[in-house]
Amino acid sequence: MEFNTIKYESPEDGLGLITLNRPDRLNAINLEMLEELHLLFEQLNTDENVRIILITGAGRGFCSGADLLDDRIAKEAATLFSSAATHLVKIQRVYSRLIIEMRRLPQPIIAAVNGPAAGGGMCIALASDIIIANPNAAFTPSFINIGLSGGELGSSYFLPKLVGNARAADILLTGRTVDAAEADKIGLISRLVDEEKLMEVALEIAADMLDKTPMGLRFTKEVLNQNQNAPSLESAIELENRNQSILCITPEFFKAVEKFGKRKKRR
Repeated sequence: MEFNTIKYESPEDGLGLITLNRPDRLNAINLEMLEELHLLFEQLNTDENVRIILITGAGRGFCSGADLLDDRIAKEAATLFSSAATHLVKIQRVYSRLIIEMRRLPQPIIAAVNGPAAGGGMCIALASDIIIANPNAAFTPSFINIGLSGGELGSSYFLPKLVGNARAADILLTGRTVDAAEADKIGLISRLVDEEKLMEVALEIAADMLDKTPMGLRFTKEVLNQNQNAPSLESAIELENRNQSILCITPEFFKAVEKFGKRKKRR
């Protein structure tokens, strides 16, 4: 697939690598990038050959958020900002749908954050399943800094679950930047790795996950999604029970058990 604002490739079987590719704008999200990501996610949603998705940024940044200098938005500003209803339909929901699509993708998503992740870029990282960052990474919820609410593109949903309500309030209400060291300390990211090893570690994690069964991966993402808001322990366990009973009668389960047993014997 060929795109103008993103690159998509498959460095190995089962892995889809997305690179946000507007390095001159710190990979800021313009309407064209949104359209290309929507198209790609739609295709990936039904692609059973892609089992893991890895997202990173070209150049020195991950993603600086919405492109406030987007030519297309500037040309249509009189219409797009004519009313709250128009903005909601034409802009806000087009951006926010990206986050919903990420969570609905059956494939686990790894974000390799190689530099600044601001605004919508931070939200793309938060919507990923695993966040790997190097020391250059920095997370800025810049919405409140430009007169908007700090709750944007799922930030008020994901961030409290990662770092707790008090820390999330501190970050979203001030719009301050969380550097890589603090992000690692408070649990905003999954792992902090050396600068030159970011992609190496991300690919190692992807390889480890690709060693698992396809449905095992998909059901794990599903149960993590749904049980974030489980009304009770019983309902959470019931979904887990359903998944295990479905998976334990698949051929992949018996092959995995056999493989696991051989590995233990070698030890």
